[in-house]
Amino acid sequence: MNERVEFLKKELFKNKREISTERAVLYTQSHKETVGEPEIIRRAKATKNILEKMEISIREKELITGNRTIKPRSGIISPEMDPYWIMKEIDTMETRPQDQFVFTEKDKKIFTENLYPYWKDKSLKDSLNGIIPEYIRKAVNEKIVNLNQTDKGQGHIIPDFETVLKRGYGQIRNEVKEKLEKNPENEFYKASLITLEATISHIKRYEKLAREMALQEKDESRKKELQKIEEISGKVATEPAGTFLEALQLLWYTSIVLQMESNASSISLGRIDQYLYPYYKNDIEKGEDKDKLKEYLEAFYIKTNDVVLLRSEHSAKFFAGFPSGYTALLGGVNIYGQSAVNELSYLCLEAYHDIRLPQPNLGVRVNDIEPKKFIKKTC
Repeated sequence: MNERVEFLKKELFKNKREISTERAVLYTQSHKETVGEPEIIRRAKATKNILEKMEISIREKELITGNRTIKPRSGIISPEMDPYWIMKEIDTMETRPQDQFVFTEKDKKIFTENLYPYWKDKSLKDSLNGIIPEYIRKAVNEKIVNLNQTDKGQGHIIPDFETVLKRGYGQIRNEVKEKLEKNPENEFYKASLITLEATISHIKRYEKLAREMALQEKDESRKKELQKIEEISGKVATEPAGTFLEALQLLWYTSIVLQMESNASSISLGRIDQYLYPYYKNDIEKGEDKDKLKEYLEAFYIKTNDVVLLRSEHSAKFFAGFPSGYTALLGGVNIYGQSAVNELSYLCLEAYHDIRLPQPNLGVRVNDIEPKKFIKKTC
């Protein structure tokens, strides 16, 4: 782990974790304006409102940028899921046994005066309680069974990152437009187009920010890095990734958008050593320094640790330490049953070994990674 990556790691843990109400405020703002529209359209427009208005930053020494919250490792509340547990625990989040968060007085006021009154009786929790029999609700309250985790969003998906990297958002957007022209009443296509255009605009916001920061930067080395961020963000907003750094950056921007859409756990990376390998191999063949590519990968790993999940006190007892389910799979076999291990598989393990942080959790088929070779390379 070089000096830059070590600095980025320390910055993550410099201050106490705080609660962020920003996403909830922007989601609620949109929700109030879309009453009567189909739910899928309301969610798409809420996501659009968040991506267009959320505060963004490019932090000191970053090579890969994009943030869920302006302050590192902040907890995001989702009152549209369940506002009741938040109200119940609003004064104890900072002192509870596991995974404490500072809930500032300013944000407490926003929640109690604006968010809670709106979502009371409108949340997913209310919808579920409306269809669950009384004896089941009683069993849940008495901790006999646990149903419908609503303290945050639920993901449990592996998005098709490979398609995004290969085709780019511009092409995907155009394909959805064509489908919508043929099926003008299709709500899914309408919602998809809203979200895709919002995603492109969101990434372009980083292009603009990097350009503005570069103009103000006095240090020539950092100025070039900011100009590189500007260039890459402008490209991957609509075009496919071409280099390893572009692939990692587009992968992270996509992950951020998914997080802002639903604040969900277990949105996993899948087989990163497979779909990222062509970009890595291409860079190596062009003479790119392997240590530089490793720095990019470790910078990406640092970004994944910026995501922490706010859970209720009861849920935090079982998930203490912020496992977000942001998992990656290495090794395995290809469609022909042959070993799929490649040079990037080992580099991913080396990067994980260097930064010593829990995300992304790496799933490895032991019989596919040679233990002695890995030990020799990392020790």
